[in-house]
Amino acid sequence: MRVKTLMTHDPVVIKLPATREYALELFKTHKVRSFPVVNREDKLVGIISVKRVLLHPDEDQLAMLIRRELPVVKPNDDLKKAVRLMLEMDYRRVVVVDEEGKVAGILTVGDIVRRYLAKNEKLKEITIADYYQKNVGVVWRGTPLKASLKALLLCNAMAIPVIDDEGNLIGMVDETDLLKDSEVVRVMKQTSLAASSEEDWILESNPTLLFEKAELQLPKKPVEDIMNRELVVATPHMSVYDVAQKMVKNEIEQLPVIRGEGELVGIVRDMDIIRVILKK
Repeated sequence: MRVKTLMTHDPVVIKLPATREYALELFKTHKVRSFPVVNREDKLVGIISVKRVLLHPDEDQLAMLIRRELPVVKPNDDLKKAVRLMLEMDYRRVVVVDEEGKVAGILTVGDIVRRYLAKNEKLKEITIADYYQKNVGVVWRGTPLKASLKALLLCNAMAIPVIDDEGNLIGMVDETDLLKDSEVVRVMKQTSLAASSEEDWILESNPTLLFEKAELQLPKKPVEDIMNRELVVATPHMSVYDVAQKMVKNEIEQLPVIRGEGELVGIVRDMDIIRVILKK
């Protein structure tokens, strides 16, 4: 299987120089999470994600926010090479470039799940038992949104399970749930300035510097107010094919894995199940 068979051809790109406001407008228009970034000669220089733009509200120049180390492949490269790069670099997409270094396409984990795993019935014989994450972070239903976002970032995950007072799974919340209600606000900060020994006797108090800073602000409400309560779940003995089918049907990238009467035992991500390609 070649990369060009599954990739999205001629994706939208952002050309430098550009601002964060311009990027945010593109994210809203096209409803995607990242864009390849090119220079004036249309050569690939990096990639920008909506999460990175939102989490660095004080940086206006897009060139300072792009990720420059990213997996890159050619259209005729084998799919296994693309998957291996995704896993090694822990990145959900590879940019496909032609011989001149110009962007020819993009291949995401979602593309692989939709166009290959969910259509390969041979994967009905392989369960997710060896592929799902057994150690996962969770948040309590009353956790404030700001703390929930912090937990999500520390887990390096796109979604995190929500539990009640008894530890039962009651919902899921992902990065888009947390970020869609956020806003960038301008706040005044102050910091102390150190005085020299010659100035100490003159100053009656420590001098301070006031400055304006942009911050990402989240509503002051608990995570249960925005979590997804309609859970789509998997079990350890479900096949890779069936899990891929569920992900495609429900347009999600991860499923909580339960056992018995709903005991949470892990989470299976699309990034986990593409590993089966390297073992085939």
